[in-house]
Amino acid sequence: MSRSRRVLLTGGFGFIGAAITRRLVKEGHTVLLLELGSGDLGRLDGVIDSVTVKDIDLRDNDSVMSIVKDFGPDIIVHLAAYYAVEHRPGELPPMVGTNVLGLANLLEAARAAGLQNIINTSSCFVYEQTGMPLAEHSSLRPVNLYAMTKRFGEELCTFFCENYGLNALTFRIFSPYGPADHERRLIPSVIKSYCEGTPPKVSTGKQKWDFIYIDDIVDAYVRALDHEPKGHEIFNIGSGKSVAVGDIVRKIKELLGSGSEPMWGAIPHRKNETWSLTADISAARSRLQWEPRTDIMGEGLEKTVNWFLKKYGRNGS
Repeated sequence: MSRSRRVLLTGGFGFIGAAITRRLVKEGHTVLLLELGSGDLGRLDGVIDSVTVKDIDLRDNDSVMSIVKDFGPDIIVHLAAYYAVEHRPGELPPMVGTNVLGLANLLEAARAAGLQNIINTSSCFVYEQTGMPLAEHSSLRPVNLYAMTKRFGEELCTFFCENYGLNALTFRIFSPYGPADHERRLIPSVIKSYCEGTPPKVSTGKQKWDFIYIDDIVDAYVRALDHEPKGHEIFNIGSGKSVAVGDIVRKIKELLGSGSEPMWGAIPHRKNETWSLTADISAARSRLQWEPRTDIMGEGLEKTVNWFLKKYGRNGS
């Protein structure tokens, strides 16, 4: 367990952020959440009274500077992001504003407060798809604007580290899953369809992605609290292996005991479809002493299906 710290965390109402918040509270850290709006408080049931929440727009430089100065965090954990697979014109200002300007404001506030350490969150979608395991030094080619903003965020971290003496750590997260995941994501949406007695609409299922269980992701962030980066360090956080989407869907069907076949091909592939993503996690293993422990085709999917089954109930098979 890490020594008690004052942690300023953005995106604490989100899937990953809420899971990290729960762990931080459990381990006795003092947590301040910066949020824009109320968010999904359900993810923080049982711990919301143990954290301080400030309603703030990360794009507001003055507010960010003031809160960081007043709270005096030991570390900033940044997860807040505006996400869209294919952005619409109206989403350009909030996406670039939140993902780029918001991080820049946090870095500037950290610099002004004399805080050196920040954990930034990026995405596996910054990589060029090569069909090979992707290491941190692999070529980059963001697949959409969201990934491009994450790439800009990484460059911001490098700039502040090289020019202002900050130390930053960036996690490139591969495909997260687990209990309390966003319902629009693949695994919860398939589970929900089966629970409602409706065959899920899916793509061909031929994509092969690296899925990483939420508890393993949280372990990486908690372990990073004790890591002292030198400049800007980047780590992949994935399982280290890829699994076909079709196999995931079939496993969910099996776990729920459904006799209904998925509607394969009912959802067309995107024009920028990600066909193959596998993380090389050797750097995180050696330098963070972090190791994923949960197999998606075993305990991972079983725990996830059981959690959503309690939430949705079962109306048919």
